[in-house]
Amino acid sequence: MKQYLQQLAILAFGIKLATGQGTTSTPAIHSTGWNSTFELNSEQVKAGNLTNDSVAMINTIVNFDRTQLANGGPHQDDFYNVQNLPQNAWPTEPGRTIKLQKFTDPSAFSIPVGTAMSRIVYSTTNANGTLIPASAYILWPYHAKSFKEKRNNSSASSAPVVLWTHGTSGFYADGAPSTHRGLFYENFAPFTLAEAGYAVVAPDYAGLGYLVAEAGAGDALNALRAAQESFPRQLTNDYVVLGHSQGGAVAWALSETLGKKDHDFSDVAKGHRGTVTLAPPTDIFGLSPGIANFLSWIGKDLDKIFPMFNLSDWLTPLGVKRTELANQLEGSQMVSSVLLVPEEEIVQPDWKKTWAVKAFESLGNRGNRPFKGPLLILQGMEDPYVKYNATLSAVTKTCQNHPNDLEFLTISNTNHFGVINAGKQTWLKWIEDRFSHKPLARNGFFKSQLDSLLPQENYRKTQKSFSLWAGKPEWWYELYTAA
Repeated sequence: MKQYLQQLAILAFGIKLATGQGTTSTPAIHSTGWNSTFELNSEQVKAGNLTNDSVAMINTIVNFDRTQLANGGPHQDDFYNVQNLPQNAWPTEPGRTIKLQKFTDPSAFSIPVGTAMSRIVYSTTNANGTLIPASAYILWPYHAKSFKEKRNNSSASSAPVVLWTHGTSGFYADGAPSTHRGLFYENFAPFTLAEAGYAVVAPDYAGLGYLVAEAGAGDALNALRAAQESFPRQLTNDYVVLGHSQGGAVAWALSETLGKKDHDFSDVAKGHRGTVTLAPPTDIFGLSPGIANFLSWIGKDLDKIFPMFNLSDWLTPLGVKRTELANQLEGSQMVSSVLLVPEEEIVQPDWKKTWAVKAFESLGNRGNRPFKGPLLILQGMEDPYVKYNATLSAVTKTCQNHPNDLEFLTISNTNHFGVINAGKQTWLKWIEDRFSHKPLARNGFFKSQLDSLLPQENYRKTQKSFSLWAGKPEWWYELYTAA
């Protein structure tokens, strides 16, 4: 009874605080529907030869995805519009800031309390070397993490930089993490890093074609350049790279880019302290399950890199039509998972024999190249997409032919996303040690393993969902920490 009365007192106090701050004391009804009214039209349903069940699922997914967009997403948020900028505002080289939003209003985002955000549009190059614009965000800590050792920075108050390369968030403008309310990965990485005192520089990617990791690496390094140009006093020159899944391949490709004898990033290369890559795909066409999805995601733009390529080389007429529909919808990977089934009706039976497979493997596969160390690779033993044996093979070939400092850490009974949380203490400590200039645990190549404290069956395997959005002031009753 006493505890119940205490809870009532706390609730009443919270109501008074909320009322005193100018919000209503009458809880407003919060709709549990979507902040979007999308529906496939009859022509789209016919073109895709979709069942009623498929239509219902796609409508639900698209409305969920669009509800997660801050400020309506890139098509409605004027920040992303650079078409009307004067000619002299366009840079002639990559890594320059085109548009800067020093303070991004956090009210449309679900970033943590005590963090701040900036966004930039900057210049980068695609896989063909064409100069193009791209976007990125910077997530700021309340207080910068400090180190006893002197850092390579321009100001004592600078925040150490982690260059975060995200996993697959989509293939169109609406998939950009900088426009997602929770920056897509939420507490998996960017929120955790900012709350630990790091400034998170996070490119959205603009490279030509899905999983062209070297283009993504260029996007990341150019985003770093532009961010440091825009905030020379607040960001250190030193940085560590962290990436997961597609972003893990980008992070690895970044270390390979800096490992070349000749590259175009000598200005930022000297600040590189190390790279962490989580579940990096090394065998693009060995990814499973759902090869139809990967062939569609890769193939839809592959003719821009290889003009002789036709999507029909890989996909059936139905597969081509449904990829075209995905392009119309600007659908996420979950939309593809509904559209691109069953696989035998979507994929050409002899797709593996086409010339484009080997051609793209040279762009997409990682490993067996010189790289700039140190490099820490984390791999879940139960990852259904990025297979342990494929990563081990790439790591082994790399270290046999291009010896350098590389630790290959396997995490038992852990899946594709679980590897991030299960290994979080390890990669956070590794990042801290690189900024502190501490020696590596061991030099050269070595393997290590992380096991769980409790039996594996006691642990949660997957994330449930993104948080329910309750951003309006009149919904204060859902935000118990708002006062």
